[in-house]
Amino acid sequence: MNEKDSNSTKERLLSSGALLICEKGYSGVSVREICSHAGTSMNMIHHYFGNKEGLLNAITESYGENVFAFPLKLLSKEPKSKSDFISRIELVFETTLEACIENRLFLMITIREHQTPNALLEYMAGFKVFIDIGIDKGFARKELDSAMITGFILDRIINQVQFSPWVNDEFGTDILNDQSYLKRWSQSNIDVFINGITN
Repeated sequence: MNEKDSNSTKERLLSSGALLICEKGYSGVSVREICSHAGTSMNMIHHYFGNKEGLLNAITESYGENVFAFPLKLLSKEPKSKSDFISRIELVFETTLEACIENRLFLMITIREHQTPNALLEYMAGFKVFIDIGIDKGFARKELDSAMITGFILDRIINQVQFSPWVNDEFGTDILNDQSYLKRWSQSNIDVFINGITN
C-alpha cells in the first residue's frame, strides 16, 4: 500500500466514522459498520487507530485542529492598540464561527460524546491570555473575568451552530447558510461583547 492509498483509507475511515457516530452515537455504531461504509477491511481501523475509541479520539482531534488552529494564531501575538485588540476579537469570533459551521459534523460529535479536543483547551487558554493582556493594557475593563468571557463567546458560537436545525425547523431560517443573517448575528454579538448593552 503506498502513502497516497494509506492517507485515502485513513481519511475514509475518519469521514465514515464521523458520519456514522454523529448519526447513531458512539455506542450505536460498530467497527464493522464504519469499515463497511469506508469501503475497507476491519483490520484497517485497528491499523490506523488501535480501536474504535482511538478513531473517536482522532475524529475529535481532527475537528479541534480544523476549528481552532487559525483563530489561535490570531490570538498568539499581543495586541498593539485598543483597535487592534477589538479587531482581533472580531476576527477570532468570525473565523471560529465559520470553522464551526464548516466542521459541524465534528462539532456535533464532540458535544454528543463529551469530548474535549486539545486544540479547544489551547484555544480557551490562548483567548483568556489575550483578554488578560487587553485588561492589563487598559483595552478592556479591569472587572472582566477573562475565563468567563472566553467561555461565553465560545458558547454563543457553538450554540448557534448546534441549534441551527431546530431554528430551521421552527422558523424556516437556515441560519448557517444565510450569509446576511450570519453577518448580522456576528456583528450583534461582537457589539454586545465589546460595548455591552447599556450606555
